[in-house]
Amino acid sequence: MVDDATIDRVDAPPGGEDLLTLLHRGPLETPPWQAFLSRLQSQVGAEFCGMFFRQGDAHITDSTEISAGDPQLEDLMPQYKAGFHALDPVPYDSLAPGRVHALGEFIEPGNPLHARYLHEFLIPGRRQFQRIMRVTAPGGYNAVLVIWRGETDFSGDVDALLAGFAPHLAISLQLYSVIERERVHAGICGEAVRRLNFGWLRLDARGHVLDRDAQADHLLRHGDALRMGPGGRLQLRSAEASRRLNEALRDFASDPLARPRAVRLSDEPWLDMLLRPAGDHVLSGPARPVVTAYLHGDRQTGVSRIDQFVHLFGLTASEARLALAITRGRTIAEAAAELGISEQTARGYSKIAYGKTGARGQADLVRILLTSAASLA
Repeated sequence: MVDDATIDRVDAPPGGEDLLTLLHRGPLETPPWQAFLSRLQSQVGAEFCGMFFRQGDAHITDSTEISAGDPQLEDLMPQYKAGFHALDPVPYDSLAPGRVHALGEFIEPGNPLHARYLHEFLIPGRRQFQRIMRVTAPGGYNAVLVIWRGETDFSGDVDALLAGFAPHLAISLQLYSVIERERVHAGICGEAVRRLNFGWLRLDARGHVLDRDAQADHLLRHGDALRMGPGGRLQLRSAEASRRLNEALRDFASDPLARPRAVRLSDEPWLDMLLRPAGDHVLSGPARPVVTAYLHGDRQTGVSRIDQFVHLFGLTASEARLALAITRGRTIAEAAAELGISEQTARGYSKIAYGKTGARGQADLVRILLTSAASLA
């Protein structure tokens, strides 16, 4: 094994970055470790350098490959996956982490399967001289580093170089696994937030949009209830909503501790907006935000949402229509008038809906409906 100083000494081209630096930077690249593999291929004179990533008990044929190689080199991965993988003698899953192996260690003289793999796959594909090293990381991540040539074997110096990289590659893989896990988690959470139809805007004292997230941007571009006017000023379709927004802009500009207020933007599909003072976490200047507007609405029409309540909770269409009205802030009396039924009938529907959903009252019914799987549809 060689130490870090040896790695730096072996691989420090004038004006360039050494292999160890590229290895450490690898998890931040797209694709990861591409620069490291390209430099390694050049430095050790390999025709191919590749990293094969797996998680859990995935088969080697299900690996994600990042590689650098001779562009004239034929891609034999389809042939490998189609059958030759069954002849591969390398026990990838049981390789000792951090140890460098030569392919020749696993080729058994006289074994007809190994002979076929060598003469029908490796030699024609210029892959008979290989070095293989496996590293692992918490969470079940495995990475196998493979380099190969077709004419001459690698020297002991190359073996020492790869072995010296092993602990660094293991740490780099662990960093990659953390980044990848957080990326997946963020993607799932982001999708859930999008499906809940949340968004936000930052407005200055004149109502100009200073910043927004992707969901708010989508609503501005494709919704009917709000849009960007001349100069980037937020414009609302409802005259009442515009009046309340202007009041909030004026009040929050003069009183950063003013109480938040809600504004209904649309009934079909439902969309409302919570206005809050921007607070102290803002920059000063003429474009200073004074209001953060949180947008929340329904991706579905009322008809679609009613149908989902019917299927999820066993409500009748009449009961589901009343339940939907209640989730949109209507009182029993208001909902009855909106649906054209008596208040007594509406109260009867509400009690049945409580029983079918397990709600203990009107507030609990709203909570259950708004947090059900229907909200993600």
